[in-house]
Amino acid sequence: MPLCGSQNDKGLVIGLWNPSQFYTFTEIPENSTSSFQYSTHPLQSSSAKIKSLASDPKKAVVFAFIDNSIYMYNNFSIWQNRSKSISLLYKGISLTYGKIAFDYVSNNIYWCDPLLQWIAMKPAYNLNNTFYKIILRKDLNYPEGLALDPVDRLMFFSDNGPHPRIEKAFLDGQDREVIVFVGLVRVTSLSVDVSNEKLYWTDTGKHTLECSNYDGSSRRVIRLVNYVPYTDLIYYQVKTTS
Repeated sequence: MPLCGSQNDKGLVIGLWNPSQFYTFTEIPENSTSSFQYSTHPLQSSSAKIKSLASDPKKAVVFAFIDNSIYMYNNFSIWQNRSKSISLLYKGISLTYGKIAFDYVSNNIYWCDPLLQWIAMKPAYNLNNTFYKIILRKDLNYPEGLALDPVDRLMFFSDNGPHPRIEKAFLDGQDREVIVFVGLVRVTSLSVDVSNEKLYWTDTGKHTLECSNYDGSSRRVIRLVNYVPYTDLIYYQVKTTS
């Protein structure tokens, strides 16, 4: 039986460049004056680019999109910022900055490929590189941001083509709907609050953090954000069973 970490194994995992490394906060700072503990985990290649992160809280796994591949860091410990083993899950994504997302209900990993103009998925624990499925391809120009609500079986994604927009669809790609299309420049990251059915996104062209309901209503700017050199951030917590 694989070790899945302790119940208190939780915190923030951030992907950094120059040099490439995981940067973890084992305690979440409440404000700018709070003390905090952190650790670093350098990648073997300091020039590698960590582009996106996702996690499986049930199996203590962190998924990382690095360069043109998705890697699986097994038995990841946020306290020691290490992994007992690393597996190559998929290789062949364009050298762009599309995001990955994990469906913790069906154990599937999804990713955007902006140059190939598709969104694809595969079973997260099947290492066969040829075993994947293209979920969305029609009328996509440059898909980048991606977030999933596995409970309601929904995906949210940004298309940063000539007319930037955020769309919603079921996880199988059906019933697509444009929910935000006004006042966007380049939405690179999306996240969802499943409990409250809220969608959050960062627009790097406008330097804004924004949110709306799942249907795009009640949209508001939360704050202006300046550029910082991290590429993605996830909240990581191992869930143990008795």
